[in-house]
Amino acid sequence: MGHGMTKLWCVAVLLGAMALVGCGSSDSSSDRSERVTRVTEACNGHGGVVAFDDEAVICGDQTSNSERAARAVDACREHDGVAAFDDDIVICRDQTTHAAQEG
Repeated sequence: MGHGMTKLWCVAVLLGAMALVGCGSSDSSSDRSERVTRVTEACNGHGGVVAFDDEAVICGDQTSNSERAARAVDACREHDGVAAFDDDIVICRDQTTHAAQEG
């Protein structure tokens, strides 16, 4: 799958998930839509979104937008980059896992 197709696929997955969850009130749907826009725009030109949690975003080229996301990227630097993360765990692309560092 080419870089452009991967990015389109990621956006399609995010939009599809948003549509499935969109059964709530229009305010929450609007909030989700704004969040999706913020997350995807954070990674424009950086290989698309590979992981996000709350306001922390990690892009395909492993750039990040917050201290917490940067710590996750550092934990996976020797493990092919971040695949997923949350408050207390980081999963790298090679499927190793690491405890998220406090900071």
